[in-house]
Amino acid sequence: MLWTIVSVVLWPVLVLLTTILVLSVTGRSLGIREAFADQLTAIFEWGASKADSYRDIEEDEDDPALTGSEVVEPRPKKKRHASGDSIILREKSDSMERKLQELDSPTFEGDKKPTTVKVIVDDTLELITAGVESIIEDQVTSRFKAEQLVSWNLLTRTSFSYEHINWRLTLLWFGGFIFRYCVLVPLRIVLFSLGIGGLWVVTAIASCIPNREMRKSVNKHGMLMCFRVFSRAFSSIIRFHNRENRATQGGICVANHTSPIDIMILSCDNCYAMIGQRQGGFLGFLQNSLSRSEHHIWFERSEAKDRKAVTKRLQEHVDDPNKLPIIIFPEGTCINNTSVMMFKKGSFEIGRTIYPIAMKYDSRLGDAFWNSSEQGYAEYLFRMMTSWALICDVWYLPPMTRMEGESAIDFAKRVKRAICNKGGLVDLEWDGMLKRSKVPAKMVVEQQKKYWERLSRTTSITHTNPNAYMEYASKLSKEPMHEPFDEEGDEHKGENHAEVSEPEETREENRTAEADRDDNRVQKSCEEKCTLLFVGITANRERLVEDCTPLYILRRK
Repeated sequence: MLWTIVSVVLWPVLVLLTTILVLSVTGRSLGIREAFADQLTAIFEWGASKADSYRDIEEDEDDPALTGSEVVEPRPKKKRHASGDSIILREKSDSMERKLQELDSPTFEGDKKPTTVKVIVDDTLELITAGVESIIEDQVTSRFKAEQLVSWNLLTRTSFSYEHINWRLTLLWFGGFIFRYCVLVPLRIVLFSLGIGGLWVVTAIASCIPNREMRKSVNKHGMLMCFRVFSRAFSSIIRFHNRENRATQGGICVANHTSPIDIMILSCDNCYAMIGQRQGGFLGFLQNSLSRSEHHIWFERSEAKDRKAVTKRLQEHVDDPNKLPIIIFPEGTCINNTSVMMFKKGSFEIGRTIYPIAMKYDSRLGDAFWNSSEQGYAEYLFRMMTSWALICDVWYLPPMTRMEGESAIDFAKRVKRAICNKGGLVDLEWDGMLKRSKVPAKMVVEQQKKYWERLSRTTSITHTNPNAYMEYASKLSKEPMHEPFDEEGDEHKGENHAEVSEPEETREENRTAEADRDDNRVQKSCEEKCTLLFVGITANRERLVEDCTPLYILRRK
């Protein structure tokens, strides 16, 4: 009796697992996952409408003007926002960014440029406002957190108590919870375990084959099958575009980085050599297994010797056309797939031809972002297995070649811009390492030089050595700011002038000439000190406005 019950339950499970394995290793699909994802998306949109209706009712009840027996017009549906939208309008931040990037062309009356004081004071007010905007919401730290969803996806981790809004939503949430943890999770764990076992067996067999070509062929086909099984363990829906642009023999491929699963996604369509930080634990086990059958490069970021050795090995790998193309994530850290941060220049110095890859995840059914500062890798994998599905679009961009005279930094920026445009991501110049470290001094100096260049373009400054002036500005900022003229001296001068018996007209002409000289001296002193303080140290903006500008304005009056 017991064996009959077990066989009745076990046979359908075995048939299902066998079907999934056959489809995964052959790269085929019956369309069940896609249809399931479409149905879930429709349910999420319905749940979002219920959440909106509940929120509108709460606001109406809290509004004292709407209490009583008066008839209330139904409110239009509110527009929902994703995390890609800012909670504030960053007008001044965007304005200053355009000015520093030369996107705003200044217009002058005739050939006369505005005074340095006017430009600096105007920019100071904008920069102070931009600083307040950054305190409220900056462009960097929000990229290291999971993206907020447009609509609730029936997961407890993103619910915000939505499951208590409506009894229908409660039933859907509870049914989804049972289905995910009692059906999907056990099935996915079995598939993941089979993938791990297959990976270990394939790499062990490939490492024992003496013939290089045969070893390479076994490794390539084995890796494709294993990573496709891995992808089914997360119910992945992967769409590859422009496959004719794939790297085939050698070369460097670069892509934006969201999680360690990125390499699993890419390896479902092509076989790559990998380069990355040496890890411990489960990731370390995977790295050691992969290294048995192919030339992968693992290193320690903290070791200077490792960095030099990595550069040498990477150059040797690129120069060998018989080796696999190597995949690199130049950001160096995981970003939440809303933007792409600064690419490190190392890989762009080695290879003249780069194969860019743009990856864009759909976070509605599951967020692929790994916040390594809050989650371990095992916890991250479990969260992915308890999600509904993993949806990703991959675009292979045409290979890009470094132009004659183009620096590695400019080449990296050009490749990054192409990836952002294709994937619909925000292009940011910030270093992703700010996730773990403070702002480096060279980044501050770079911003200072950008502003100096702006002053050179828009004002009458003619200094040709900005470094000397910034060094002097740093020294000047440590001293109290002196007034550009001596009021007591002016009073004494007035008394001395009063004692001289000169005609009234002569005294008036002398006073006018002296006032003009004071005006010129004040303007020159203010322009010099304002410029140096502003370019050298931006922390003195308040003192710039309070101490320097009023003196000049009052004197002019």
